[in-house]
Amino acid sequence: MLKKSLAICLLAAAVFVPVFADQHYAEARPVPPAAGDTLVPPRVREQNELQNISERFGVKTSELQKYFNMGWGFKELRHAAVLTLATDKNMGEILTLKQSNSWPRVEYLLGVTPNDMKAARDKNDARYFAGKLNVSETELLALLQQNYGVGDSLHAMLLAKAGNTTAENVLKMHNPPQTSWRDVAESLGVSFAQLEQIRENIDMVK
Repeated sequence: MLKKSLAICLLAAAVFVPVFADQHYAEARPVPPAAGDTLVPPRVREQNELQNISERFGVKTSELQKYFNMGWGFKELRHAAVLTLATDKNMGEILTLKQSNSWPRVEYLLGVTPNDMKAARDKNDARYFAGKLNVSETELLALLQQNYGVGDSLHAMLLAKAGNTTAENVLKMHNPPQTSWRDVAESLGVSFAQLEQIRENIDMVK
């Protein structure tokens, strides 16, 4: 009798556990987007990223799409695009080399030095951001060549424009963590709202 009761209990437990498990997992739901957020379809994100690379480096979107469809990722396409600016090679020639080599090896085979890569990036960044933010390409390139970062250079140039001074003076005033961009803005008579707009403008085109 005891054996029969035990068998019945075990059978009931075997039935109950899967049912409970199914109920538990059935309750799982995808996390809904936060208020104000919009779900962007993968295809749209893909097109946006390829368009961004195209504008940033002057490569046709159709060419980028071709290589993306072949399996090349966005980071690889960006790196290859920079190398087209530092050499006389096109995207296809560079990606063919990359198939069997690391990026440092590709750069070695192309005879490209770190200084060549920086020079290509600086020149391209100056062209791109000057066009997007209506600042002097020559002045921006000069700051980048002095090893100021893109973000600092753009903050300095836009704050200088708002505060009626020069970017060089603004960069001298900026000394984090002692002196933040907000401190610099206050010293120049630039409001917090203006500073936030400057930041937003930079973030939109990065």
